[in-house]
Amino acid sequence: MARKVSTEPVKRLTVELPESEYEILEQYCLERQETKRQVIRSFIRRLRRGKDE
Repeated sequence: MARKVSTEPVKRLTVELPESEYEILEQYCLERQETKRQVIRSFIRRLRRGKDE
């Protein structure tokens, strides 16, 4: 599957999490076979869709 190429500028975000929350994210990613980046971007897109409704 080809990856979408965006011309939109990219911002980098660093997040500090308690170890327990990091482990939750890690487990979620493993179960879905997705990277943390993919999961976080997906969650953010859902937030945006929620505002549009």
